[in-house]
Amino acid sequence: MSNHEDRGPLREVADTKRRQFLSDGVTFGAGGLLAGLGLARYAAAQGAAPTPAPAAAAAPGRPPMPPEPKVSQAPPLRDLKGKVAYISASSDGIGLGIARAASNAGMIVVIGYRNEERLKAALPLFKPDNAGVLPIRHDVTDRDGWKSLVEQITSKYGKLHLVVNNAGVKTLRQASQAKYDEWDNAVAVNFTAIYNSVAACLPQMLQHGEGGHFVTTASMGGLLPGVNAGVYTSTKIAAVGIMEALRVELESTNIGTSVFCPGGVTTDNYVGSGEENPLRKPPPPDRPAMAPVGMDPLEAGERVLNGVVNNDLFILSHPEFKPGMHERFNAVMASTPSIETPIPQSRIDYERVVLRCGIYPREIEHRKAKRKSYRTV
Repeated sequence: MSNHEDRGPLREVADTKRRQFLSDGVTFGAGGLLAGLGLARYAAAQGAAPTPAPAAAAAPGRPPMPPEPKVSQAPPLRDLKGKVAYISASSDGIGLGIARAASNAGMIVVIGYRNEERLKAALPLFKPDNAGVLPIRHDVTDRDGWKSLVEQITSKYGKLHLVVNNAGVKTLRQASQAKYDEWDNAVAVNFTAIYNSVAACLPQMLQHGEGGHFVTTASMGGLLPGVNAGVYTSTKIAAVGIMEALRVELESTNIGTSVFCPGGVTTDNYVGSGEENPLRKPPPPDRPAMAPVGMDPLEAGERVLNGVVNNDLFILSHPEFKPGMHERFNAVMASTPSIETPIPQSRIDYERVVLRCGIYPREIEHRKAKRKSYRTV
């Protein structure tokens, strides 16, 4: 029986709450979010405390912090075989690399696409004995489209386990020069689409209870803003931020979150296959083809899947950026003033809830475990 036919009391309540949730906007906070979806019993079972009354908040108007776990969140999707993955913008480039890696790991893969020709070129790259590949035309900026997407996936496969927000607009415009419509388009695709996916997909993941995971493809530009393209940099930093916020809020549930920050990746998935990409014209005889300099997109996808099965908060694939990140983070630390006068205890008490964030020490501890490879699942 499909999810659309199984409409018990809990499902009906959840659907009603979800419609209200989508119309009112995304309400984050693990306890409040789960309770707001009509899933308070699930929230309690998963250890997410209901949202306390406003008086319990650290300050007026400030939402309370979710419960603080003692250890890093266990990987919700340790076994990928037979699970259902949706990857937006996955008919080419990094998205296709992630989709191929997910399919090779035994997942049922739903390809989000907009270009029919790219889709035709992508499908032959999946192995004939794959667990299932379903293309769905999807505009990530369309909220009704997200609702329709979830309905199509669950009507065919029953459940959705992994969502990869891979769609992105590489607007190489300076923040000081970009026009309104350039900002609006970049924000809609690179940022708004992320919380659209959470609003539409999270309720279904929580309901089936088998574990779920959200990944967002940001960029090294989201951690090291070296490129002179302020619109792109700003939206990618925002993409990193929302995934960190979701880790804080969902850490007490069985929904994992990761942000993928790659460096250079080759967009042509046919490179190294021995076949010609039907979308790319061969270079003229007097101009030899330039050898690809970026990471193989399939390798990038394998590294994403490795991050999912290990529930890594940050999935970083290009170690050559480490010195630059050190400089940026050291610059922030060097800018912190020394204590010149005693800090009032009242101020410390007011700020206590934001003086530290437990996801970072837990991630550091989590990263101490040795791995044989960052490409295997």
